[in-house]
Amino acid sequence: MSGLIFKRREEHNYTLVYRFCLPCTVLFLLMSGEPATSQKKYDESVREAREYLEKRGEVFLSIPVSEKEPISRLSKIISIDGFTNDYFRVYASPKGFDSLISNNIAFRVEIPPSIKSGTLKTTGEFPGDWTRYPSWDEYVSFLQKLASSNPELCRLDTIGFSIEKRAILALKISDQVKNNEPEPCFLFTSTMHGNEVGGFFLLLRFADWLAQDYGKDPHITDLVNDLQIWINPLSNPDGTYFISNASISGAKRFNINNVDLNRNFPDPQDGPHPDGEEYQPETLAMMKFMESHGFTLSANLHGGAELVNYPWDTWAKFHADDDWYRLISRQYADTAHKLSKLYMTDMVNGITNGYAWYEINGGRQDYVNYFLRGREVTLELSRDYIPLPDTLAWFWECNRRSLLNYMEQTIFGITGTVTDRMNGRPVRAEIVIPGHDSLNSSIWSDSISGKFYRLIKGGFYDLKIVASGFKDTVIYAVSAADFKSTAIDIHLTPIKSGVERLREPAIKITNPFTDELKIYFDSVVQEEITICLYDIMGRNVINPYIVSPVANENIITINCKSLHIGIYILKIYTPEIGWSGLVVKTE
Repeated sequence: MSGLIFKRREEHNYTLVYRFCLPCTVLFLLMSGEPATSQKKYDESVREAREYLEKRGEVFLSIPVSEKEPISRLSKIISIDGFTNDYFRVYASPKGFDSLISNNIAFRVEIPPSIKSGTLKTTGEFPGDWTRYPSWDEYVSFLQKLASSNPELCRLDTIGFSIEKRAILALKISDQVKNNEPEPCFLFTSTMHGNEVGGFFLLLRFADWLAQDYGKDPHITDLVNDLQIWINPLSNPDGTYFISNASISGAKRFNINNVDLNRNFPDPQDGPHPDGEEYQPETLAMMKFMESHGFTLSANLHGGAELVNYPWDTWAKFHADDDWYRLISRQYADTAHKLSKLYMTDMVNGITNGYAWYEINGGRQDYVNYFLRGREVTLELSRDYIPLPDTLAWFWECNRRSLLNYMEQTIFGITGTVTDRMNGRPVRAEIVIPGHDSLNSSIWSDSISGKFYRLIKGGFYDLKIVASGFKDTVIYAVSAADFKSTAIDIHLTPIKSGVERLREPAIKITNPFTDELKIYFDSVVQEEITICLYDIMGRNVINPYIVSPVANENIITINCKSLHIGIYILKIYTPEIGWSGLVVKTE
């Protein structure tokens, strides 16, 4: 640490920066009878904080919860890391600390977690028995070897470089790794806070597990076959290897420019540069990487707490898919609980809405969900920023099944292909769920393959498909089920400019009906018709009828002998129109 010695501080009194100007503070202290002692403690705390800032570019502080209001105002330049019933944990850069002082906020200087952990084990070959963290060279060599030993399964890419020119690496794992298959893309990424290294370790072992057990474990084999998996174990290498490439000891939270990378993204509420900083090289690399791959699902691994944090972070509004987020977050925590009931229990037994925990602006989670229209959670996986080596085996066992199950969510929900009805070519289209989607929660089909993947909680949903140059199309009552996939292909009708709009077909129905439900459909065009029948609880009672009528009058007969007497919901739709109504079966 270049000669800077840190001692453990046993006292728990906060250095109070009273809400008066300094002369008034001194007067207050004189009246209290302890002016010299209190002023001396204050000066010592400020001096200690500035020593950390000089050597590390950041200082770790505790701030009493009574300071919540001013801390919230400063949250864009002071990085809140979490809180207890008594105090906030925050990191401050030199600029942030100056703001804290000028706003007269009480604080206590804390020893950085990566220094408190002491010297970590560096002997023996990595990974060996997976009981230590790698050096920088061991990290790079491990991923290179994984790719070279499994060339048909693994490919190593450099997605950018840090300020100190360390490579930001991402490993692709897929059964056809050299090809860009029309499959959903998934991303695990970790340690954008350089001192939160539990996820760094987990993702290295997770990548090794996928590569080694492919073809042996059916669950892993199916996921590698069905997905394009990307793993970025370390997105802030300068912070993690701040002291030297030899060890993660002394790692810092911020990047080498003293910027919190998880406050450095565009924000849905505050727009570009919510932290007042330029986009850092690490941020730009990640933004470009994620934008180019269109990840269906991702997760960002952190430390300092034990919970799954889901959107939104920046405001109190709920995500349109809040029920789905709570479902998959609960699955992650509950799977971990099977190994230990004491693990992943923070907030609501291991899960929380981000804003309900504490507000952040410029976080990557909200950037992905709002601007990229992806789906991402933040996995806070260890209260210890650096889990000790003798706990790493237990740490792995607690998380490996949860990580795999979370990744599997990528293949569930509603999936399909959007094409041009006339020539079968793929179409880039927006898929909207009317009355459900909000705040950019709708998704887009891929322009190259026409594929789309809509992750959603089980239920019945109408899909509205909108594309430039095509007629809007609504598909009614698409059924989705938790932990299952529903496939549907969508054919869009081009808009013919200068041609008179075709008249909508006339529909007549035998209502009430007995054993047969007859539908008379008069059409001037030959378009596919879908007919669905539901009970009053919204459950399918017949398999959907899909028929291709001829021009003019058509009669469609549905066998209803198996149905009970009662009221049903009939839905009929084509790419151009939709109709629904109640029908009654009688004796």
